[in-house]
Amino acid sequence: MTGRKTLGILGKKLGMTQIFEEDGTCVPVTIVQAGPCKVLQVKMATAEEHPDGHTTSTKNAGKKGGKTERVRGADGYYAVQLGYDPKPVRVCNKAELGHAKKAGLDTGVRMITEFRLEEKPEQKPGDDVTVSILKDWQHCDVTGTTKGRGWTGTIKRWNFQRQRASHGNSINHRRAGGIGRQYSTSHGVPKGKKMAGHYGVERVTVQRLKIVKVDEERNLVYIHGAVPGHNNAYVTLHQTVKNERFADAKK
Repeated sequence: MTGRKTLGILGKKLGMTQIFEEDGTCVPVTIVQAGPCKVLQVKMATAEEHPDGHTTSTKNAGKKGGKTERVRGADGYYAVQLGYDPKPVRVCNKAELGHAKKAGLDTGVRMITEFRLEEKPEQKPGDDVTVSILKDWQHCDVTGTTKGRGWTGTIKRWNFQRQRASHGNSINHRRAGGIGRQYSTSHGVPKGKKMAGHYGVERVTVQRLKIVKVDEERNLVYIHGAVPGHNNAYVTLHQTVKNERFADAKK
């Protein structure tokens, strides 16, 4: 199974609802506002393929205070950089505004993600990517940041079983117990040991979620499955990487 190198889309998780299919089946779905996204930058494997040309524009080259001519270097790979959700100019720095200005925007964006591609992209800086790219997809992979749950114990964080409630167990019902350090206690806690700690706020990808409906007029996509993150959280939608594996398994 090859890696994912296709164009996706950025969006925002709005919440959950339910829709009814033609046979009357009730399907719980998560609504994601996908796009519209603005193409901020396009990267090419070679400098000659770049939309701006092999060399940059010059002005008064060789004169005092003028710009000198320079040759654009190759990016080494194909990619499209998308921006989503504009933010006020007052909270943007000059670097953000300058980068967005090249794509024809007057302000910066809150979310920027780069999608690597196998072939030369057709998009140009300033183009719009809408939810219409999902109309032919049956499943998608959703990447986001999980909800924060604070400091939790081992039962909630790692699904540990509680200890006995009687027969000599005195106020140790939900404690982790021994940590299994056998040969020496001077080495401390073993790395990777499942213990109590901070739970949530992790970057995760949930694979092969079913796309139930795509609303192109309102830029909404209805997804059946566990979409990570809280309401109004930013998510990234990719074309699923499990299609080939599942297609081979059905044969």
